[in-house]
Amino acid sequence: MSEETTTETTVETTEATQGDPAETPLGENGVKALQAEREARKAAETAASALQKQLDEINAANLSDLERAQKAAKEAQEVATKASVEALRYRIAAESGIKEHADLILTASDEETMRKQAALWNERTPTGPKPDPSQGAKGSDSKGTTADLFAAAVEGAFTR
Repeated sequence: MSEETTTETTVETTEATQGDPAETPLGENGVKALQAEREARKAAETAASALQKQLDEINAANLSDLERAQKAAKEAQEVATKASVEALRYRIAAESGIKEHADLILTASDEETMRKQAALWNERTPTGPKPDPSQGAKGSDSKGTTADLFAAAVEGAFTR
């Protein structure tokens, strides 16, 4: 039987962090240059941070403008749709002979349903002419019932 043996190898690594002197010293001028580079980097990061903040504010303002424009467009579209439905309602009312209260009779928002409502209204509404009170018999000019008229005629025949 063979036994497996594992061997661990340890490798020591020495990590040099940025700014730490490497194995060779930089010298006085190298340290000054490194110090100046670090200050310049810090200033650049501060400036980049400020510019990013300004860019975010501008994007937010533009987004607000975009949202306002989208809201205005949506409102305009709703008004246009409402006007279109209203025009359709009065056109169907005119075609079907509805003269009054078209907004109460035709309550749907699509053409097919409005036409069905108009047809139903026409079925339930009398289409004949309205009665003319100036024509026909005017009140009761009769002298009595038929029996009274007969009795009067008989009496008139005997009285002569």
